[in-house]
Amino acid sequence: MKNYILILIVSLILLAFTGKDKTYKGFNLKSFENSLVLIPKGYFNMGVGDEDVPFVHREFCKTVNVDSFYISKYEVSNGQYLEFLSEIIQTDTNYYKKMLPDTLVWREKFAYNEPFVEYYLRHPHYRNYPVVGVSYEQAEFFCDWLTKKYLNEQRRKYKKVCFKLPTDEQWVFAAKGKIDLSPFPWNGIEMQEKNGKWLANFLVVPQGSIGRDSMYIKNVYGKFEKKEFKITNGGFVSGNLYTNDNADVTVPVNSFEPNGYGLYNMAGNVEEFMREKGKTHGGSWHDTGYYLQNSTFETYDTLHSASVERGFRFVMEIQK
Repeated sequence: MKNYILILIVSLILLAFTGKDKTYKGFNLKSFENSLVLIPKGYFNMGVGDEDVPFVHREFCKTVNVDSFYISKYEVSNGQYLEFLSEIIQTDTNYYKKMLPDTLVWREKFAYNEPFVEYYLRHPHYRNYPVVGVSYEQAEFFCDWLTKKYLNEQRRKYKKVCFKLPTDEQWVFAAKGKIDLSPFPWNGIEMQEKNGKWLANFLVVPQGSIGRDSMYIKNVYGKFEKKEFKITNGGFVSGNLYTNDNADVTVPVNSFEPNGYGLYNMAGNVEEFMREKGKTHGGSWHDTGYYLQNSTFETYDTLHSASVERGFRFVMEIQK
């Protein structure tokens, strides 16, 4: 444990001098507009077929029509969120306090992530990493702020727009990246390329660490039935191998290869808030590959709920 802590502290010191090229530079109108990708109007098959009905965290299959919209190439970064905080503190300190991410989400009983409580949001090296510890409500307020900020730009390309969280249908359509039949944002079911390179940042569970167990569970009729389930012991985060920065957590928002629309990390890194309350898509660095599938979703309890696994990206809808 002591050696791990020492390595982490040394890494943070070194990254302070080597991470300048990864630092968020602040809002720039041209680069911001270039980071928005047009998703054309179309239709797609959302969800899975009847053969997967037992999987309650996957949508039933249906044909969905989607109007065109713009979506950010990247998940919202710490740098972007800090800019939001730095502007609102100048006018409303109470509002600023309400918008602060919960950095205590990094504290875990069986993992030493204590340095991230202090460093992850504000250390320069992590400017380009996805913001976490934010709630649905805070993500919505960020989108409102971004709308006002963009509309104040006199040289903006789009005259009347609104930034929002993506709807469930918008997000899944964009995640597919022009490949309707693939379960992931890339073509195929493999999680690695032929050269062994991982395709996303997620929790890899080796086959040898997976076992089976059973327990008795009461059914709807009040009788106990024996149910089998899988258990795992161990695993590693693929993103650590990608960045080599000794951080077994998230990776920069421009990591890994983009999908067919040019969108980064639509699978893994952080699961992303949907406009529909209580629902996220994409899976996270802390999830296994199952949750990275386009049609798989996860849930959370309240508008104020925050997690090290959840972040967000936004869409831009043109009103005029």
